[in-house]
Amino acid sequence: MPEPDPTEATERYVDDIFGPGTGLRHLAFLRRIENPALREQVLRYHVLEADTSELSKEENYLIGMCVLCAGKSYETAAMFAKTLLHLGVRKEKLLDAISRLSMWVGGLPAVEASFVIQKAIRQYERAGLDSLSVWFPDPEADGHG
Repeated sequence: MPEPDPTEATERYVDDIFGPGTGLRHLAFLRRIENPALREQVLRYHVLEADTSELSKEENYLIGMCVLCAGKSYETAAMFAKTLLHLGVRKEKLLDAISRLSMWVGGLPAVEASFVIQKAIRQYERAGLDSLSVWFPDPEADGHG
């Protein structure tokens, strides 16, 4: 079986999660990555994520949110939390997963992560999909806004 085209796979994957047209808008976001090898790598991540034969989208994003928090990549972790909420995951599950970080990274770093995720939850509850707008710029724009 031929390997899926990463650009087409990304568009389908994102459209499946966020709705028609968001895939093209997300591709505009990814075009901001100036290094073509890095951009291609990120596109290929979407191919991997689209395969839900062993891990669901929700499990994938929950793992990602926790790992990103453990690595203190809080902005992306917050976006993953908002994605989980958009997928219908209850906020209590997100908060419970973050509380368990304390076993692995310590109490104070887990508290810091918890505050980031609590803020992301509030933002999503207030603005919904619009709270993820950085991932969906206008594809007609130059992509460097």
